[in-house]
Amino acid sequence: MQATFLEEQDQNTPTEYLVLARKYRPVTFKDMVGQDVLIKTFSNAVKSNRIAHAFLLTGIRGVGKTTTARIIAKALNCLGEDGTGGITAEPCGKCYQCTSISEDRNQDVLEMDAASNTSVNDIREIIENCRYKPISARYKVYIIDEVHMLSNSAFNALLKTLEEPPAHVKFIFATTETRKIPLTILSRCQRFDLKRVKTQDLVSHFEDVLNKEGFTAHNDALKIIANASGGSVRDGLSILEQAISNTDGNLSQEAVRSILGLTERDMIFDIYANMVKNQLSESLKICAEALLKGFDPIVIAQDFMDMTHNLSKAIIDPSFISQLDEAEATAVDAIKQYVDNLKLARIWGLLLKGVDDIKYAFNANQALEMLIIRLAHLSSMPSPEELIRKLKDKSDSTQKHEPISAPSGPQSQKQMQNIERHVISQPQANQAETVSKSGSTINSTSDLLKCLYDADEMILHHHVKTDMKIIKIEHGKIALSTLPTAPQNISLILKEFLEKSTFSKWSIVSSESSSGNTVAQDEAIHEQNHKIEVSKSPEVKEILNSFTGLGIADIKLQKVS
Repeated sequence: MQATFLEEQDQNTPTEYLVLARKYRPVTFKDMVGQDVLIKTFSNAVKSNRIAHAFLLTGIRGVGKTTTARIIAKALNCLGEDGTGGITAEPCGKCYQCTSISEDRNQDVLEMDAASNTSVNDIREIIENCRYKPISARYKVYIIDEVHMLSNSAFNALLKTLEEPPAHVKFIFATTETRKIPLTILSRCQRFDLKRVKTQDLVSHFEDVLNKEGFTAHNDALKIIANASGGSVRDGLSILEQAISNTDGNLSQEAVRSILGLTERDMIFDIYANMVKNQLSESLKICAEALLKGFDPIVIAQDFMDMTHNLSKAIIDPSFISQLDEAEATAVDAIKQYVDNLKLARIWGLLLKGVDDIKYAFNANQALEMLIIRLAHLSSMPSPEELIRKLKDKSDSTQKHEPISAPSGPQSQKQMQNIERHVISQPQANQAETVSKSGSTINSTSDLLKCLYDADEMILHHHVKTDMKIIKIEHGKIALSTLPTAPQNISLILKEFLEKSTFSKWSIVSSESSSGNTVAQDEAIHEQNHKIEVSKSPEVKEILNSFTGLGIADIKLQKVS
């Protein structure tokens, strides 16, 4: 009766199901995906007998940090199938040490989760146990996961032991947050950065897993999973397992996109293509159809960002298209002829703000449609190069056929005269000539400023430009008035400079006239007039009216020969 009861109890005991991420966890370095640098470095260290006493494994979640730590522990303690082996980069996986480490029951390989054992007392226990030799293994290995969670006191307590551990002790740390680990700890470890796994490597790995599980999948479906995993093998296998559960044995692209909550990309491609072509009505029509089907506006905007990113990379490196699935590669190849990276950069900036607008908008659908309208309008705007070319052509045409009209009014005419005299350096500003025996010839304010600039007299150049009103220059004589901001002896300094530069006698006469402007004031007036003139251009008006708070900050003039 008792035997029957035990048999029934055993039959009802549930069998544990291992998810794909656990079932296909690597047990040797050969099984690892996309970490060739780490494998090569450790293998060479074993061959040359240069094995560090402490390792630090870093990387994003799911790239194999803890798995790598266990494989290293096996490599250090493997005895070989015949029990006579030594340290190896290819653990056998069959000896007692390898199997016990894989099953997490080896007394000399201790794993500690630093997230739940953060105190200095936990580290003191490790330090105390370090004194004792391993029970059966070659090395006593301490694997500390999420090591960045240890407290500062715990790190400090570990320092001395980590720097000079006993010969029979090895430390292996794993973390996703290297910046949170003290530099004193980092400097005592041999660091390995586990990289994100490439898309193609993930696709190959998923194909191998599916073959072993008896399933098939379209290559584009596996590419979507690989892209969604962000380079994490564990995340990719979790998505793959969910996709398998929702299919009848053949993993299709549509099924994967449905599981991941992605929109129908053909519609996204059509919306985007019409948007950059400035075919706004068609773009909004397709968008309305997508929204009626229940697509999330935020997801649509994020798909726009993905398309913008892929287009930018495809323009820079055409070979990037081969990394995309067939449908997306076709769309990117068709759309890239209508955009360039400068336009895509402006689109990206609008999308960043647009996603936030959709999140907090009262009506997300309306916010998405307004975003598409702005993007279409932005796509149709000329680039800065095109705008400059149009302005230049217009300026050349104006100079050939029509003189630029000066501002009306007596004050405006006076300002234009000052600009011509001080800024544009017209020789008619001062008709009188001063002929020196040798050295520089100074006939006008512009000659004076140029002479100061060439002599590297920048302080005096600044005072003449901003603190003096030059009334007249003729026959070795300058009439000027100084502002209160000018130094008291500025006239004497200027006189000495002129006589030294021209080898002639000069006199500086103070004028009480307060009319006129300084050179700096005339330049400011000229710049403001130039901004007003440029802002009247239809092309510039279109840009200024496209965004709120936009204005002309500065104008750089280029001399055209």
